Amino acid sequence: MHSSSNARRREILAQRSAMKEVYGAGQDTVNPHTIVRGPDCWHLFYGAWPGRQNLEKRHATSDDLVVWTKQKPVLLQGEPGECDHAEVSEASVIEHEGRWYMMYACQPRPEASRRFALAVSDDLWHWEKVPGDGSPVFIPLREWSGWTEDGVLECKDPWLIEYEGRFLMYFVCQNRWGDSCLALAESKDLVHWEDRGPLMTFQRIENKLQGPSGFEVPRVFKRDGRYYIFVMNFWGTQYASGDDPFHFGEWTVLGPWHGASVFSDEQDRWFITHALRPFGQPSTRLRPVIGPLQGLCLGGIVWSEGVPVPVDLRNVLGEAG
Repeated sequence: MHSSSNARRREILAQRSAMKEVYGAGQDTVNPHTIVRGPDCWHLFYGAWPGRQNLEKRHATSDDLVVWTKQKPVLLQGEPGECDHAEVSEASVIEHEGRWYMMYACQPRPEASRRFALAVSDDLWHWEKVPGDGSPVFIPLREWSGWTEDGVLECKDPWLIEYEGRFLMYFVCQNRWGDSCLALAESKDLVHWEDRGPLMTFQRIENKLQGPSGFEVPRVFKRDGRYYIFVMNFWGTQYASGDDPFHFGEWTVLGPWHGASVFSDEQDRWFITHALRPFGQPSTRLRPVIGPLQGLCLGGIVWSEGVPVPVDLRNVLGEAG
């Protein structure tokens, strides 16, 4: 690592907050994001803005998860009439047989409901949209979702895992009555999908302070024989666990993380991200966000009898002073 990178690393880890802003401060803002360990380095794929304002999939890389370098965008909006002309949004990336697959939410027009498109890569740097004709690879079944071509239905936040020789995609959607659903689809090849419908449903509740409730940003992974699911809902990030990726127990509130990803490295060190908002500030109707939008923050997770415990990033990296 060059001396300038070493100095930047020391500067970041010296931040007083347990959650260190590792990417931002003049580099970019970060909202929907996913972090992937590639054969060469860590890759961050993200959108810079809230809501439906992202028209490209931005890219940054890091050797150590602390010092990040902004790269060229890997996906741009499609041509008029294509499924991703008006939005290129939340994504999930998974490796299969030497290729990388990126599922992402998109819109062909601002007034259209979201759908999911797919891109593939051999190296995480160069991506090709498939099937290549501007069409999506997944739209939820209208029978349960009430999905219509126009209507700006909440169909977003795909998350991919591999399970027993097939692929599962968790995603957020509304049912015909407007309730928030965490839904599931299955595939054998990551291109052709079968909609399995809602995995769990949360009745829509209007809160004068917070606004409408609803699942966001599901993240599912296996650890020590159990499956964990992390989501945003109302006041921040919550999690639950189960013996398989289809059945989960009671929700436990973790804290005010926004858009959090939870992941580990090859040394079984665990991390949690936070993006866009100043940490600890809920999104409320009566209290606007204080301060500028920010980049990506990173903290640590240690596990105590199956319970995730957030800690200072330095503790997980072994550099606590």
